[in-house]
Amino acid sequence: MKLYNTYSKVINLVILFIIVSAIAILINKYFKPFFIIIIFTLLTQPICRAFNKMNISRRISAVLSIFIFNGILFIIIFYFGNRIINFIHMIYNHNIQDFLEIFNSIKSFLNLDIDKIIRSLSGFFDSKFIMQGAILTGDGIVSYFLANIISYFILVDKNEIINFFMKLFPKEFTKGFFKKLLNLKEVFKIEVRLILLSGIIVTLGFRVLQIDNSLFLGSISAILDILPFVGTTIVFIPIIIYNIVMKRYLLVFGLVLLYCLEKIIREILEAKFLSSRLEIHPLVVILSIYIGVNMFGLIGIIAGPIYSIIAKDVIYSS
Repeated sequence: MKLYNTYSKVINLVILFIIVSAIAILINKYFKPFFIIIIFTLLTQPICRAFNKMNISRRISAVLSIFIFNGILFIIIFYFGNRIINFIHMIYNHNIQDFLEIFNSIKSFLNLDIDKIIRSLSGFFDSKFIMQGAILTGDGIVSYFLANIISYFILVDKNEIINFFMKLFPKEFTKGFFKKLLNLKEVFKIEVRLILLSGIIVTLGFRVLQIDNSLFLGSISAILDILPFVGTTIVFIPIIIYNIVMKRYLLVFGLVLLYCLEKIIREILEAKFLSSRLEIHPLVVILSIYIGVNMFGLIGIIAGPIYSIIAKDVIYSS
């Protein structure tokens, strides 16, 4: 007992870490639609509120909100998917000879056995690999439809869910819990703003560097920026490699500078905004997101800051 009294805060922080880690691992392993549900709910809530103000019933408002959101989502996926295919087709048609020359040079220089590589790849893409891909696709479809259904019930029965929690747990706990949820909502808003800012920076940078389809590539970069640490990299690396192949070294230097500038600005602003909203030091915010993502994947974007927020309350509590 004396030991606990002496190190109570450290012990509580360790227990908190174990609880947050266990919840994050369980969600990651057994409840994959969790992240999709959060995004669906947060993005459909404003639409649902707008319909409610028109005196439309909550159930109809929820259905219309989810229908509109899915419609916009499908339009975006169809538009960008079509543009990506056309973009790759254009690059292939206009530069196939240059790529073949580079490929043959690399093959001769490294003395590559292409037939052996093809056999190795065909062995990799065996029936087991295809089956695994089919399972993942099936899981993704199930997660998507489940997220739609759960989001509907959250929109319709939000007040009942809150009242249930109020009855189930002590008043102080529920007040603190819903306060943390509001903090999470702020985190989501900040991330959306940062994604838009990243898209604008990349688009303007591509315009200055006279990259074709700058608006399209900037939009793709903004969408992929949702993925932690690798988002914009997925866009920049192929463009940089392509321009190295085309021997446009000055443009490659400009692209590397733009990439570094976008990353630095985003990280600084993310730390600043999140720390001011969550009342946590920027260094703690950066570390919590980085460690959270490395430990738990995408769910770590939420789990890391949540642990930091509650840990701060534990440390500064009397």
